[in-house]
Amino acid sequence: MNIFILFKFERNGKNQFILNSIRFFKEKIRIYNEIKKTNHFYTQKDLLHEKKIVNLIKILNRYLSGEKIELYKEIINLHIDLPIQTEFKTEFSKKVINWLLNNVKYGQITTYSEIGENINSKAYRAIGNILKRNPFPLIIPCHRVIRKNRNLGGFMGKNQESWQKDIKRKLLKLEGNSF
Repeated sequence: MNIFILFKFERNGKNQFILNSIRFFKEKIRIYNEIKKTNHFYTQKDLLHEKKIVNLIKILNRYLSGEKIELYKEIINLHIDLPIQTEFKTEFSKKVINWLLNNVKYGQITTYSEIGENINSKAYRAIGNILKRNPFPLIIPCHRVIRKNRNLGGFMGKNQESWQKDIKRKLLKLEGNSF
């Protein structure tokens, strides 16, 4: 199965890139349709001149080839801004995201309830909803969160058997977990 990834960037006034989201698509036509919705995008030629973008693609390729990489740290080291504070506005959502980023490393998994226990909350569905709306899958590793009963759970907002869950399964397998 081919999966296509779309990165949405913008430049801030300092000529830096801000990564606004990462989205997965099953069909190439859907990614083209998404690009058409915006008036502003970069051509492949433009991106070749942007060292940070080229390095981001290299890092993602290394990760997808099985190298043990913590993508969040790598992205920060590239000095690409991630608007986490504006995407996750509530203190609760910030706690969820920060706990996940700081405690669940490559090859590890956790559960919604384990996150809740560690941030002193029993709002497991709210935790799931925060992760469902994660605009930075892979970078904020929501694919490493499963259900307490060891079922896979959803990915990218999808709970039924779907190509999105297949991505989650493949990412976990890539990191050494089987489901």
